[in-house]
Amino acid sequence: TNKMCQLSDNIKFCTCTAEEADDLPNYWLLHRYVGERDIQTLGLPMLPTSFRDNNFEQHQLLLEKRLNEPDAFDKPMKFKARDFMEIVINNHSSEAEERYTYAFEFKKGKWKSTKYDPFDLMNRYKEMKFGEVSEES
Repeated sequence: TNKMCQLSDNIKFCTCTAEEADDLPNYWLLHRYVGERDIQTLGLPMLPTSFRDNNFEQHQLLLEKRLNEPDAFDKPMKFKARDFMEIVINNHSSEAEERYTYAFEFKKGKWKSTKYDPFDLMNRYKEMKFGEVSEES
């Protein structure tokens, strides 16, 4: 079953006490640009979310709009130019195809939709913070 229809503009990005982002069903992960690092990255390419999610553009726009609203996070956050936000929905699904990843870059004081490139993230960024993506009550 596809749970993507649950995405709404009532999303809250919570800073939380989970041990790891992977423990959460839906999470956000903030990466900070640190420049070229000497890391050799190997991995299997996965079909991007944009090919699997029929409502990809709608979801990406909704998340971008929400990220840029002043009350999107539960605590005040300071972002820097080139920060990268990864949002993963349905992380615990038993089917890899039901996991969706959306990507945003902080440019000129705003979050903008961008392409998700896990190899670029590993080679040029470091993980800064993560938290839960949840529905506001």
